[in-house]
Amino acid sequence: MAKNKDCVITDTSVCKWLNKPCEQCHVKGIKTDEDKEKVLEDFEVMLSLLPEDIDVLRGEMCQFCKKDQRKGAGYAIIDVAHNEPAHKKGMFFGLGKKVRQRIGSLLPLNITICRRCRRNLRMVDNIKWLSIVAFLGLAIGLLFIPDIATAIGYTNSPLPYVIVIAGGVVGYVAGKIFSTMYLKAKKKETYFNVFDIPVGAELSEAGWFTVQDNKEATRFVFSKKPFIGKIGEIKKEAAKDDDDFEQTSFLEH
Repeated sequence: MAKNKDCVITDTSVCKWLNKPCEQCHVKGIKTDEDKEKVLEDFEVMLSLLPEDIDVLRGEMCQFCKKDQRKGAGYAIIDVAHNEPAHKKGMFFGLGKKVRQRIGSLLPLNITICRRCRRNLRMVDNIKWLSIVAFLGLAIGLLFIPDIATAIGYTNSPLPYVIVIAGGVVGYVAGKIFSTMYLKAKKKETYFNVFDIPVGAELSEAGWFTVQDNKEATRFVFSKKPFIGKIGEIKKEAAKDDDDFEQTSFLEH
């Protein structure tokens, strides 16, 4: 029996993916059945663009370990996008000539990660900020040394501000250098870019990309629990339904 006989997408792949009561369903607010069917159509296009082993990312073992995978202790979250299915929108606030949008599909990946790899990924960014804070503190500390304070004169010289700004700039440059050195040292044990992970490489080959700039180290959000359910199972069910439909259609003819 259908979950909701009045809904055109009930019990479909997108319905199972959302996995919400009808009262809380995002698609319920869409006015026409045609637009709801378009949501389903776009979702199934997105499913077709995913590798068959996409749910490996959500396994028990860390996907960032290059060798001797450790047991996961949480999840690294990152949004990936694809330019299919095609969407067009007006150039100026939705008005004017319609142009194709860069993003057609958007999917948050939940990737299993261990404590060691999570620490390594966090340190790449933390080192930059720690370096800036350290050099700013050093610059400000210099201004409190009596001999230096007397020499530059607090009231009549802009030099204290120059020293503090210079400290911040030096800290920023040094932080980038230290961060790069740390990344190179830890690359032997951890994947730092989402598309270096084996399943991530499959996504990249299929045309998926990160919404943010794809740098050597991807910026993740970390969580103890996944944000979304496994999508690989939905993909397999959708493919099975398509096969059953094709076979039935053949028999009818």
